Amino acid sequence: MITIPEIKGITRYLEKLTHPVRLFNFNFKNIIYEFAYVGKVILSYDLYITSKKPNSPWMWDYFHCKSKHIVEDACDMVGANFGDILINVKVIYVDGIESPRFGGEITDSFSNYVTSEVIKNSPKVLERFFFCNNERKIVKFYVEYDVSDIYIEDGVVLDISVDCYQMTIDGEEVLNLTEDIVNVITGYMNDSSDDFRIPGDNIIWEEITKYMELENCDLYGHTYANMRNIGDIWADYWDYTGHSIFSSKMCDFYNGDD
Repeated sequence: MITIPEIKGITRYLEKLTHPVRLFNFNFKNIIYEFAYVGKVILSYDLYITSKKPNSPWMWDYFHCKSKHIVEDACDMVGANFGDILINVKVIYVDGIESPRFGGEITDSFSNYVTSEVIKNSPKVLERFFFCNNERKIVKFYVEYDVSDIYIEDGVVLDISVDCYQMTIDGEEVLNLTEDIVNVITGYMNDSSDDFRIPGDNIIWEEITKYMELENCDLYGHTYANMRNIGDIWADYWDYTGHSIFSSKMCDFYNGDD
């Protein structure tokens, strides 16, 4: 059960200090507390956030989350139970500008860096296999990447389009592709996309956590990567396709039955 002296000590700690977290300073203003029911307090406040580095990306959800961690630190200092406090963040100002609720900012410098790193570090050849005539056939896709969007959802989301300009089977270039087999291939590739999705996940996580401590806030980096064409043939639709269907369809195509 939280007491009045404890909540007053918490508010003094929050109001009197600037609280640095990674590349942002947190200031608590206009703090109001009211006892909701026995032993529980609603703590309301405005947050004034100042970035330490120009053009830093940020998220409303992150500031909301980290402010609760700072309140929890204040509780520990005065010996109060953080579970007795209900948090209500009224308004968040970032560098003097009011943030839209659940909004944020992805800066051009951040986007440009992530885009260049994804293009540079993502695999240029993707390899798969299928079985045909009791033989294991190796399929290679020679690809290029286009970062189509970077935006905020429950973290920072990266959309990548993968363009395949050449495909080989056992080292021989495939030239007689059809729209139907391209739909099957892109469906399978997008179902098994870890090898061209994971580099984006790692790049965006490594970069965004230079600015914000996301680890304990249930905020993540997500990469959605989709192959959309092979050469001049673009997939007009694709369904996620498992390996058995992919292997069967590729064998039919290889044997000229497609």
